[in-house]
Amino acid sequence: MVALASAFPHEKRETTEAQCVKPYLCCGELKTPLDDTVDPILMTLGINAASLVGSIGLDCKAYDDSCKSEPQCCTEANLLGGTLALGCAPLKSKSKSS
Repeated sequence: MVALASAFPHEKRETTEAQCVKPYLCCGELKTPLDDTVDPILMTLGINAASLVGSIGLDCKAYDDSCKSEPQCCTEANLLGGTLALGCAPLKSKSKSS
């Protein structure tokens, strides 16, 4: 099973709560790493978009009750002053964890 997972590097993988940077984020928009608007920004920062797992969060702030979207667990946050967060995925509830 491990060989299959490594043979498909773009297979969807979940970000676990342990990988999240705190606080959880409320992002105005989520994009895929290879999106035409995000890829040039990542290139400028020296980040290879093809190597990223998860979504790119745009216009992110700390999650609170006023957020209209679900909380995002991101592996890197506060790039470009909070404008960009990497490796974002919806926060999985603790009840689903084993």
